[in-house]
Amino acid sequence: MPHGGFETEAEALAARAGQFDGIAERAGRIHRDLDDVLGALGACWGTDSIGRSFAAAYAAPADTALGALGALPGQLGDVRGRFADNARAYLADDEGNARTIGSADA
Repeated sequence: MPHGGFETEAEALAARAGQFDGIAERAGRIHRDLDDVLGALGACWGTDSIGRSFAAAYAAPADTALGALGALPGQLGDVRGRFADNARAYLADDEGNARTIGSADA
């Protein structure tokens, strides 16, 4: 902060926003692979009283975690969009301000 203000690297933000696409795709693959394996295994804790007790305590939280992992690609896509939108808005404002400063009315 050489002038006591702040700096924004909007071009870098816009460029790096695109990296979220690959990360979101990878998270989606991880979710699909995990869901496939867990689906193939089925209720692996058994049907005896201990297995039923385990399922009662842990199955719902595990399903919640798997659902959250499934939502992650969309959430990462949303972050990417917000980063890209913010970068575009900053650049547009910066260009508009530069035109205003350079105009005869300034």
